[in-house]
Amino acid sequence: MEGMKWISSSIDRISAAVGRMVSWLAVTMVLVTVYDTLMRYFFKAGSIAVQETEWHLFSAHFLLAACWTLLLNGHVRVDLFHARMGPRQKAWVDLLGGIFFLVPFCAVVTWASIPFVYDSWASLEGSSDPGGLPARYLLKTIIPIAYVLIGLQGISQIIKNFLILRGKEIES
Repeated sequence: MEGMKWISSSIDRISAAVGRMVSWLAVTMVLVTVYDTLMRYFFKAGSIAVQETEWHLFSAHFLLAACWTLLLNGHVRVDLFHARMGPRQKAWVDLLGGIFFLVPFCAVVTWASIPFVYDSWASLEGSSDPGGLPARYLLKTIIPIAYVLIGLQGISQIIKNFLILRGKEIES
C-alpha cells in the first residue's frame, strides 16, 4: 500500500507543478490579448502572429492544465447522481470511470496523436496564414504530452479511489 501511495503522491506532485507552471500562460494570454485588442481597435494595426499567439497560449494552457484540474477534482461532471452518493459509491464510480474510460481514452489520444505530431515535425509545419507563427509543430507536440499527464493523473486518481475502498485514504 505504501508503494501505491508513493506513486500517487509523486504523480500528484508532477500534476501540481505542471499546473502551477502553466497557470502563468493565462496571465501571458491576457496580456497578449489586451495588446492585440489595443493594436487592432485603437491603432488599426492587427497581426496574424499575435492572434495565433493567443490561440497557441490558450491551447497550451487548456491542455497542460487539465492534469492539475483533474487532481483538484475540477472537471465538469454530472453531479445529479454523484452528489447524492456516499464516499464509497463515489470511489467506485470514479475508480471504474478511470479504469474503463479516462485512462484508455488518454492512451488512444496519445497513440493517435503521435503520427500527427511526427508529420508536423517532419515538415516543420508553420501557419498556413501569411504572417502567422512559424512553429506550429511545437504546439502539436503538446497534445501527446498533455494526454500522458492526464492519463498519469487518472492513474493517481484510480489508486486513491482503490485506497478509499480499502479503507486507507491518501492525503494529496
